[in-house]
Amino acid sequence: MSIKQYKDQEYLIRLGKHIESLRENSGKSYDDFAKQCGLDRRQLRRIEKAETNSSISLLKKIADNLNMSLAELLYF
Repeated sequence: MSIKQYKDQEYLIRLGKHIESLRENSGKSYDDFAKQCGLDRRQLRRIEKAETNSSISLLKKIADNLNMSLAELLYF
C-alpha cells in the first residue's frame, strides 16, 4: 500500500507528531479523542501519521478538544 505524499510532508509529519504527543499527554486514547473531536478513529490515525492533509476546521476541532487555540496547536 502506498502512502499519498504531499508537497509539505515534513510539516504534516511534525504536526501529526505534535498532535499525537498532546493527545497522549492529555491521557486520551485514539478512540476517546476521536469521538470527542467527531472523527473516525482511522481519520485521527491518518492525521497523526501524516497520511492526510487536514482542513483548518478539522484542526480547530482537535485544538478545541485539547483546550487550546488553533494558533497554539500549530505552534510547534
